[in-house]
Amino acid sequence: MVLLHEASRTGAPILGWNIIRGLVGRYQVICVPFGGGEIEGDLRRAATFTTAALLWLRRKPQSADAIAHALVANYRPLYVIANSVETHCLVPYFARSGIPVVALFHEFAAYTRPLSKLEDVFGWADELVFSSQMTIESAATYYQGLELRAGVHLIPQGRSEIPIPKAGSPAERRPPEPLRPKGREEAFVVLGAGSVHLRKGVELFVATAAAARRLRPDIPFLFIWIGDGFDPQRELGYSIYLDEQIKRSDLGDSLIMRPPVDDLDALYPQADLFLLSSRLDPQPNVAIDAMTFGVPVLCFEGAAGTAEILASDPTTSQLVMPHLDAHAAAGAICRLASESSELVQLKMSVQRLAQATFDMPTYIERLDALGRAAAERRNTRDVELIAAANALDPSFVLAPGEEAASRAVLAQTAMIRWRLWGGSTVELAHANRSRPYRRACAGFHPGIYALAHEDACLVDGRDPLAHWIENGQPAGAWSRRVYSPLPAARDDAGRAVGLRAALHGHFHYPELVDDLLARLSANQSRPHLILTCETEAKAEQLRSALAAYQGTSQVRVVPNRGRDIGPLLPVLADVISGGEYDVIGHVHGKRSHSTDAQMGERWRDFLFENLVGGRFAMVDTAIAAFAEDASLGLLMAEDPHVVGWNANLDLAQTLARRMGIDQPLPMQFDFPLGTMFWARPAALKPLLDLRLTVDDYPEEPAPDDGTLLHAIERLIPFAARQAGLSVAGLRVANTTW
Repeated sequence: MVLLHEASRTGAPILGWNIIRGLVGRYQVICVPFGGGEIEGDLRRAATFTTAALLWLRRKPQSADAIAHALVANYRPLYVIANSVETHCLVPYFARSGIPVVALFHEFAAYTRPLSKLEDVFGWADELVFSSQMTIESAATYYQGLELRAGVHLIPQGRSEIPIPKAGSPAERRPPEPLRPKGREEAFVVLGAGSVHLRKGVELFVATAAAARRLRPDIPFLFIWIGDGFDPQRELGYSIYLDEQIKRSDLGDSLIMRPPVDDLDALYPQADLFLLSSRLDPQPNVAIDAMTFGVPVLCFEGAAGTAEILASDPTTSQLVMPHLDAHAAAGAICRLASESSELVQLKMSVQRLAQATFDMPTYIERLDALGRAAAERRNTRDVELIAAANALDPSFVLAPGEEAASRAVLAQTAMIRWRLWGGSTVELAHANRSRPYRRACAGFHPGIYALAHEDACLVDGRDPLAHWIENGQPAGAWSRRVYSPLPAARDDAGRAVGLRAALHGHFHYPELVDDLLARLSANQSRPHLILTCETEAKAEQLRSALAAYQGTSQVRVVPNRGRDIGPLLPVLADVISGGEYDVIGHVHGKRSHSTDAQMGERWRDFLFENLVGGRFAMVDTAIAAFAEDASLGLLMAEDPHVVGWNANLDLAQTLARRMGIDQPLPMQFDFPLGTMFWARPAALKPLLDLRLTVDDYPEEPAPDDGTLLHAIERLIPFAARQAGLSVAGLRVANTTW
């Protein structure tokens, strides 16, 4: 099945038509156009079946899942090619239904809006195919962690054939007028082509023409732009300004704007040079065509994928100009117009490079190989295993607001997220993972399990959770005990268990302490509260709030260094030296102004709910867990996200050695994300061995990553294990962020 965003006579739809023609000999090919256009008839003739254009889909995007459901039910394709990010809305449903998607990304993410389109494609498609490195880099700028995602490919498309218009149609093929008018047979012709649009940089084409004429008035230049959209009488957004630029540049008859023609192939051989003036153009067909005909293509660095290909060959690299530098382009044109022998050599080099790079049958074969391989990887056995075991936690697998129609769909979703973001060998070995992925259930780390069962999970492609279930869910470094809330009838966690508890809370935002106190009231326990803040005014606010607390408390004013970690360690030192408390908790009034404020609120609510309480008495649950298991050193909220070292590994290795940890730190691990937890004081004592002072912490505003604070956050479970104690989790069902 091939999805096309429209059926216009433009680059992506024409490429889609070529792909359909290349695949129809080996498959029944279903074409699904989202919009109409001049090549609708050509698509119907090429494909086995072409659906009606989904014209209403852009007006009613909420109908996307229903449409995708009907397409899956009616055709059950082996795989889907999504030709353009504008087909994004159908991609997630296909993926969740077990239909692999090969997504062709022809666009720059810089001009793709809304950015949620990227999530639909990059977060769900099995394979992503880009036509140039610069489009990959643009996508990575706007989509965090793309460089670590599995299934990202750079494959320049082949040269497209152009559908021949049907006789009698408005687009019927007509022989184009020659480029050189009568009487101007000696003109040096510089050709440009494409719709008259800002993205195509037509004003740069005009500026280059004016500069070339000024530099060499003796050369009979003829700059010709061929394409639709130039209508200064009616189009006031761009055309009117181009028209004025042409007039004020005094170009006379040395620049001609011509309407589109049906057969550009007949004109390429007549051109001496092709000027690709685009400012953002992934891999334009006109440049591919010009190079195939042996026409040297002059273009701008960083503006088109063509520049990457030309720059890769020493014999053609001179055709790449500094970014959008019209004067440099004019100088190069003047030089080549004067050096006929060099121009002849360039024509041969460009043609040779085009023949080696742009091969449509090979391109289609590679797409088909990706699609078939993705279909073979779709392990229905693993889906059935996971679904039947009822092991998935929907609130872990699904982001807030997402839904799954069935256990099978939930299993597919979990498996896709593992495969794309956790499952590649590169991802597992890469310390600087910058994009978290969602795990399938609490108490299980798929990355640790996969590394311990490499042949099955990394070589044979088995899903770690499915393999773990199939083998009887064996215990290991990949699993840990998870404590659920105590039954409501039990109140043995409070003072009855005999454990003395303290809770440290750092409140940069003192207004959040009311939420903490309300949640504490759900518990029988009343831990001694030690609250810290940075100013006396905030301290007074905290003391006022604590007046109604039924336990003991104190408030300390601390320097504004070290966020919540800086205040915690002195409190911890006092707790250990005093020997008064068996268990210490740590929370803070977290807000994430530097990222997504709403996400920060959800994250804090999630941590408070799991570690302190609300619906359930989680302080009681934590204290009871420590009372039950003398070897337990650390309790952390079971987080749905798997996060790695990011930019903190080198610093963490240094700190670990100071803590007495001699073994290399593993790449796959869990830690109390957000730095909130319960622990025995002895489990945290290795952190005191670091002997940190206020001056060791970063000054505010502290970076979002790569600091001492982020390294310590990740080292907390290693400290507990260094102390000879174990790590477990706390989990309130149906909580997420």
